[in-house]
Amino acid sequence: MQPTPFSVSLFLCAAAILSGAGCATPQEYGSFDVTLVNLTAPRAGGGGIGEAALNFTVRLQNGSPEALKGTGGSHRIYLNDVYVGQGLSNQETEVPRLATTTQNVAVHLSTFRLARSFHRMFASKTVSYRLESTVFVDRGHHTAKLKASKAGTVNVEELMAPTGGMLR
Repeated sequence: MQPTPFSVSLFLCAAAILSGAGCATPQEYGSFDVTLVNLTAPRAGGGGIGEAALNFTVRLQNGSPEALKGTGGSHRIYLNDVYVGQGLSNQETEVPRLATTTQNVAVHLSTFRLARSFHRMFASKTVSYRLESTVFVDRGHHTAKLKASKAGTVNVEELMAPTGGMLR
């Protein structure tokens, strides 16, 4: 019996799906986390009309038994559940196995988006934040994306104090 073109196509499609499934199995990276540990205003300006620049210090935590070689990352910031800006980094950063390191990221915030919630922020004396990060990791023959999200609150009075900010 001669195979029909349809059965040959079906066989090739199934073989392609099954062979691709083996490559899609994620590797175990252990726990990976990103935390916002500090924010400061840049010394010289930064930002234009409609935006403000801040320097964020983020802590990259590697819970894996292998070192992670970061090739860059994207960090999105939300204040009181409003997306206000993003910081991008193309800085290579190695996070040793079972260790942490910090990285400074310039973040450009939209003052237009912030203006809607400024009154509410200062009236409540606290601001909730959420940091959503994607860090790109060199895995030899491909680049992996590691994602992490962290949320917390900032006390506005302590942030405005001469000694700097307090993140919780």
